[in-house]
Amino acid sequence: MYKKFSYFILFFISIFAINLSIGERSEVNYITTQKDDIPILDSHNATVGFLKINQTYKVNSEEQNYWKINFGNGTGYIEKTQTILTSQRQKTPKDYKSKRTIILNDNVIVYEKASSNAKQLAVINKNQRYPIVANHFFNWYKVRVGDKVGYIHKEHTEKDNGIPILMYHHLLPDGENKKFREISAVTSVENFEEQMKWLYDSGYQSISLQELEQFLNKEINLPGKAVVITFDDGLKSNYLFGYPILKKYNFTATEFLITSRIHLDTTPEFKPNAIQTLSMEEVEAMKDVFDLQSHTHDLHTTSETGRSDVVLKDAEEVKQDFLANQYITNARYMAYPFGQYSRETIDILKELNMTMAFTIKHGKVKIGDHPYKLKRLAINCDHTLEEFIGMVEN
Repeated sequence: MYKKFSYFILFFISIFAINLSIGERSEVNYITTQKDDIPILDSHNATVGFLKINQTYKVNSEEQNYWKINFGNGTGYIEKTQTILTSQRQKTPKDYKSKRTIILNDNVIVYEKASSNAKQLAVINKNQRYPIVANHFFNWYKVRVGDKVGYIHKEHTEKDNGIPILMYHHLLPDGENKKFREISAVTSVENFEEQMKWLYDSGYQSISLQELEQFLNKEINLPGKAVVITFDDGLKSNYLFGYPILKKYNFTATEFLITSRIHLDTTPEFKPNAIQTLSMEEVEAMKDVFDLQSHTHDLHTTSETGRSDVVLKDAEEVKQDFLANQYITNARYMAYPFGQYSRETIDILKELNMTMAFTIKHGKVKIGDHPYKLKRLAINCDHTLEEFIGMVEN
């Protein structure tokens, strides 16, 4: 009898201890703002918004001098000295990770209710590509800041039509182009500089493919004026002419390399009447501006019918080709030769831990797009600056 009673007491104590442990693990840390307009910083230390006074927000994690809170689909950094750390026990709020984004054309106030007379929770700065939780009637969006859902007026926002991913191939000074004037993929150096200058003067930021992937995976926010710059084939002119112009305007780009065509031991002299590929010396020299990714090793070829060898060759041969490129570039992303791929191609990319691939289909990229069927904007020789602007702008 006493033995059974002892077992019962031990069982009760164990259950109590488990419940207590669960309660402790569910405890959430919170910060309360002590001042008005406390800056919200992004991972680059840029101010992307402000928190209003006497607001309490859930803390996700911390760094030495900062608390981290949810900010849209990304993270906001709040300086610790600006807040008081408190503790509460409550249910963890629903985690919103919206694929619907808007672009803010001005600083917008986040209100507690859908009224400009309601209490102000925060401010989100202009030029943010920010996710919304939902539409609210005709004039308001629901958005998330920290663990709070608030309301912003639609007046200073616009629909996000997607991120432009620019596609270039060959660059050539107009005065030296004697042979390729009818080739659409040959862009004059003068036009390229004019386009990059317009992007710079208009406040655009070039983003990496890694940042694009994080955005599509709803892990970070991006600026409203974001652009991805890509070059296909690995041509010598990209280094000779593209590299200094990109560096001048503090832009980065991606080079999709056909690695079998790289000159390993020599760097041939430039010949404007030839299509020349990069040397390994040039590849190494351009890495501070260009991210190197895959355009296959030796499968940038077609049959007589115009079908890419990527879709015609045996799967094992395609896989070995992709691996050969990865050996040189450590690529995680690919541009399909001639934009052609199959379901089998995508399966191979997944097997090799390559997580995005790009077509030549015209269009911009949004959250929710298929990561192995991403669109681009081909910039051709006959595009005027006005046409370029029309393609890039939201």
